[in-house]
Amino acid sequence: MHGLGGRQDLPLPFELVVVGAALALVVSFVVLSLARTAPRPAGPGVPLGATLTRVVDSAGLAWTVRGVGLLLTGFMAAALLFGKDLATNPVFGYVYVWVWVGLVPLSLLLGPVWRLLNPVRSTYLLVARLQRVGAPAGAFPLPAWVGRWPAVAGLFAFVWLELAAPDRVSIPVVLLWFAAYAVVMGCGLLLFGLAWIDAADPFETYALTVARLSPWARREDGQLRLRSPLTNLAGLDPQPGTVAFVAVLIGSTGFDGFSGSGGWLRWTQDSALPGVVAGTLGLLAFSVLVGLSYVAACRAAAGITGTSARPLPGLFVHTLVPIALGYVTAHYLTLLILEGQRVLLNASDPFSRGWDLLGTSGRQVDTTIANHPGLVGVIQAGAVVAGHVIGVFAAHDRALARLPRAGVVRGQVPMLVVMVGYTVAALLLLFNE
Repeated sequence: MHGLGGRQDLPLPFELVVVGAALALVVSFVVLSLARTAPRPAGPGVPLGATLTRVVDSAGLAWTVRGVGLLLTGFMAAALLFGKDLATNPVFGYVYVWVWVGLVPLSLLLGPVWRLLNPVRSTYLLVARLQRVGAPAGAFPLPAWVGRWPAVAGLFAFVWLELAAPDRVSIPVVLLWFAAYAVVMGCGLLLFGLAWIDAADPFETYALTVARLSPWARREDGQLRLRSPLTNLAGLDPQPGTVAFVAVLIGSTGFDGFSGSGGWLRWTQDSALPGVVAGTLGLLAFSVLVGLSYVAACRAAAGITGTSARPLPGLFVHTLVPIALGYVTAHYLTLLILEGQRVLLNASDPFSRGWDLLGTSGRQVDTTIANHPGLVGVIQAGAVVAGHVIGVFAAHDRALARLPRAGVVRGQVPMLVVMVGYTVAALLLLFNE
């Protein structure tokens, strides 16, 4: 558990919070069903002008942002390769906090900016630029059926590193993981070109998925505009593997909360299974459970409405994105605020030699937020509920657009049941005792 709030810190009894959260989803669904009987039209958004579009799209700005990403990655790579294997090495916080958790607010605020910050993409483009060969397409075309399945494997590998791997806060383990990541990405780039990053990089897929809830968009002519995040969310491309990717994202966050519960700790202590095996099985079970329950809801909806079940998981997968975002916010907000500061403090002395490169030596982490656990608890519970309510809104719009009108309300009931179940489970895991 990465939060500060607990059941005892909430301004209402925890049981009432759970019941209220479930009722919020049901009431939202009922109100939507009565008030909106046609799909919400996609608004054009607010154009931001040709001048701003030219600045944002300029090669100078793009390479400046890429340079920042490469410099930051190089700095942390040096800490990984030449720093001491101590908890004060900033690379651990950089990987688990700044990158993994920080990608969420970064993508929400700035949209798909990780495409520029991504050091893998930038290195490939820089080498191609220096060789004056443009962006080579690779030796082979990437088959369409591959979709995002390599990114699913990469995401599971990373959350396994974060939640189940032995000695995961140690230089050898982190170095081995990123060495394997570099080899996989490098070989894929040689074979398939930039298409491999789109298909296989879990960090970029994660960032671009979250960026669907940012307000930034483009018109057909490429001009920047501000648009409703719900409209952007509806445009998520359901490539093969997208459902599994979001299921792993939600399942891993749920397992992170469950792995800190007393029941899990007692079971792992009493079990004959090695800790890494138990953690791997638990992580896999949570991810599979999320995916299967979602697909089962889609199949039930197809049976109720008399439509084909096969396309429904892809058609409605965007509704899971705000749920995933709510879980990540609830679980990792305080981690980002507190440990994010520590990364910056430790970065002043990346090699543990007494340096003070950033002038932060002697400073302490500002723990003011720890003095308000009740507020933190409310934010955590609110993030979970808000994510599900947004998911209900997105699901209703998609149902109105794609399901037969006669069964459009009844067809959403299985998904509503699953979302209520997710909400209750998320709150129980978030505030486990």
